[in-house]
Amino acid sequence: MVLVKRIKPLPLGGILIPLLSIVIGILISTIILYVIVGASPIITLSCVVSSLISPEIVLTFLFLTILGVALLVAFSGSIWNIGAEGQLWLGTAAAAYVALFTTLPQAPIVAKIVMVLLAMVLGGAWAAVAGILRAYLNIDEVPVTLIMNYIAYYVINYLVRGPWLGKETWGYIRTDMIPDQVKFVLIPGSTTITYEVLILAVLTIALTYFMLKYTALGLRIRILGSNPDALKAAGVNVRALIITALAISGAIAGAMGAAQLAGYLHRISYPIESHTANYGYTAILVAWLSMLDIRAIPIAAYIVSALYQAGISMQIAGVSGASATYVFIGTVLLTFTVLRVFSEYTIKIVRR
Repeated sequence: MVLVKRIKPLPLGGILIPLLSIVIGILISTIILYVIVGASPIITLSCVVSSLISPEIVLTFLFLTILGVALLVAFSGSIWNIGAEGQLWLGTAAAAYVALFTTLPQAPIVAKIVMVLLAMVLGGAWAAVAGILRAYLNIDEVPVTLIMNYIAYYVINYLVRGPWLGKETWGYIRTDMIPDQVKFVLIPGSTTITYEVLILAVLTIALTYFMLKYTALGLRIRILGSNPDALKAAGVNVRALIITALAISGAIAGAMGAAQLAGYLHRISYPIESHTANYGYTAILVAWLSMLDIRAIPIAAYIVSALYQAGISMQIAGVSGASATYVFIGTVLLTFTVLRVFSEYTIKIVRR
């Protein structure tokens, strides 16, 4: 048996593959949770269905939309940025520095803008390190960006335990609360959704869509993912393009880090690895389910947010632990990977 690449992709594969992945992944997750922890299939499926209409998923939806777009930029060029988690936390640290250790909070609007911009600079620079290693030393960016997540964790942990340790923390190891004037403004009737995060999500999608579809840079990034030799033949600096794509991806993730701090965290707690929602990793599934179509990012983010919330709901109901969330997400991702292979390849029997 050999895998042979299809001449033409499956009809409607761009729609059917993600949908089948979600349905099959949820069913497999239900069986796994029943066998391992005895979770009732009825309760599991009801948690999934109720999460699809829960207002609690809106914040997660916005964050995963931003991060999904960030990863899509790199993935479109076949550059596998697995480091959005570290990039967003460095963005969080950059925003915390502006809020806690500068006088900019006296001008709240300016402070918020600088928080986001500095977060983008730091997140982009962090991702660019992996881009430089890939471009000039041909070191695979997957392990590099993954390892850099943990370096980011430990750098921030050092700051929080040391020079950034707050004075009003009541025995906890964490920074002080950021000033009220630089916290993002809640939308009336909501306890978590802010105007600034909503605006950031809309701008991220709109500007990235325009960049990928209507600019030379976006075209080159997309060609990089399919035919890098054509770029070289056209005289394009492929090394610089790799670094740029990763830097843009990291910058968007960094902006999400600033939104995380000013939107709902309001302080950084030690240790980071115990206080992270792992949005940077979860967003990988969002980017994959979109089939690298930016128009599908919000849909994928909505579905993944519902799965994320379903795991939390099961934990609250006492039928499963926190790992239920990762059972859902991991199973859907694995199912999608398998189905994606068979959407592009077919099995043939070769007789000698």
